[in-house]
Amino acid sequence: MQTQARATKAAPSGGKDDMTTPRIAIGLPGTPGVPEMMRIARRAEDLGYESVWVAETRFTRDAMTTAAAVALATERVGIGTAVVNPVTRGAVLTAISFATLDELSGGRAILGIGPGSPHILGKQGFGFDKPLTRMRECLDVTRMLLRGESVTYHGETISVRDVRLDFWPVRPSMPVYFGVTGPRALELAGETADGVILNGYTSADYARRAVERVKAGAERAGRNPEEVDIASFVAVSMDDDAAKARDAIRPLVATYLANFPNIAREAAVEGGVLGAIRRAFDRGGADAAAEHVADDVLDLLVCAGTPAQCRKRMAERRAAGVSLPIVGLAFGDLDAVLEELSPSAAGLGSLLGSPSATG
Repeated sequence: MQTQARATKAAPSGGKDDMTTPRIAIGLPGTPGVPEMMRIARRAEDLGYESVWVAETRFTRDAMTTAAAVALATERVGIGTAVVNPVTRGAVLTAISFATLDELSGGRAILGIGPGSPHILGKQGFGFDKPLTRMRECLDVTRMLLRGESVTYHGETISVRDVRLDFWPVRPSMPVYFGVTGPRALELAGETADGVILNGYTSADYARRAVERVKAGAERAGRNPEEVDIASFVAVSMDDDAAKARDAIRPLVATYLANFPNIAREAAVEGGVLGAIRRAFDRGGADAAAEHVADDVLDLLVCAGTPAQCRKRMAERRAAGVSLPIVGLAFGDLDAVLEELSPSAAGLGSLLGSPSATG
């Protein structure tokens, strides 16, 4: 069944071993438009960001098209998805898509995969049965196909027969990150993945608990926990006027708390507040629900405020055990955000390691 590997394994661009500058990445959560994404990716590469992560979330732009655009616009950064899911994209299509992206980017692709949201999948007519089993089986089949194997596989959620890629992948493997939230899923990431992407819209305290779960899974599988990269998507809304930055991101925070129950469950937001957000969202959409997102909720879940306040929030994620913060470019002057949080920004190295710094 297994064929000879067709290429030597390459390390992901900007990987963990390069510690000369603070590690940081950017995330493009389905916005802005694709031409602007390309420009931002080029600018991020110039500023020293190690990777660019594109999303396939809600009903925004898809991940594979935007990842391909980023690949064409850049030369060095890693290009990851945060994340695709194994329901709308089956295992075979996942392998084909990422092998193609790896070819286009010259071996810079990073496969970020998560279970998806039952609420968003349900609107498309998909169920949400056995999400962790489906992720594990999807990864098994995808990895075999990338190694050049002819795959026949009959699992609980996935069944393929006599499938083999009709082209040679650039690499027989690529870094795989799980974008997951719950405790069992985090332990699965520690057992099987190269890294984990902690969900945005959760707290620094959640990040600490999540890191321990990932480590527990790695240890149970006989792996070195330090070899599992801990990334975290952190939504950023930055403006010299802190109130303006906060108001801009409230509807987005409300959208995630209303539509992603796994995130809401771990967000440490009081149940009555969550209920009010959901009811307002169902009745009047994101703007109506935003009225129930208070400043203390924003401080808990996102980086919203002045540049100094955003740097402080990023430092808190570092202190919680996050090795790769992914700056989610949500609102504000995106070029200014990139520059303020870049590895080359004056004093950023100390800020990333010191949550007490105020900038």
